[in-house]
Formats: sequence, C-alpha cells, structure tokens
Amino acid sequence: MNLGDWRDVSLILLALEAMLIGLIYGVIFYYLWKGARIAHGWLSAIGLPLGRRYTRLIKRYTQHYSYKVAQPFARADMLLSRTKSILHALGASRHPEQSP
Repeated sequence: MNLGDWRDVSLILLALEAMLIGLIYGVIFYYLWKGARIAHGWLSAIGLPLGRRYTRLIKRYTQHYSYKVAQPFARADMLLSRTKSILHALGASRHPEQSP
C-alpha cells in the first residue's frame, strides 16, 4: 500500500468517527428534548397554571401598593421643583443683569 491508500483509509476512519460522535450527541440531545417535553407537560398539568395565576396577583398588588406608597413622595418632589423654578424665575425677573 502506498501513501495515497493510507490517506484514503485515514479519511474514511475520521469520517466514521465524526458520524459516531455526532450520533452519540444526537441521541443525548434527543432524550434531553424528550425529557424536557415530559417535564413541561407534567408541570403544566399540576402546578404551572396555578403558579402563573398567583404570580400575576402578586405583580398586580405589588404595582398597585407601590404606586400608592410612592405617589406622595413624587408629588412632593414635583411641588418642590415647581416652587424652586417659580422662585428662580421671579428672582431672575427682578434682577435681569444677574441672570445666567
């Protein structure tokens, strides 16, 4: 056998090894996918819809009461900034040469 024959044999062996490795990973990922589908079906049958319902309720109540708690502080900050800007505008109108 010459060098060309050994090259062809090595290419065939490399191709077979690549197919075997691809087949092994394919089987592993097939069973992982199948297990994920089974787990998803199991979760949707027993607990996922109920969990979604309660998380929506928690989100709604959290947003509602956080708005109620933060609203007075936001109004006070807005009133303070309005007052400062009005006072600044009044002070600038009295002394136009000192305004920036």
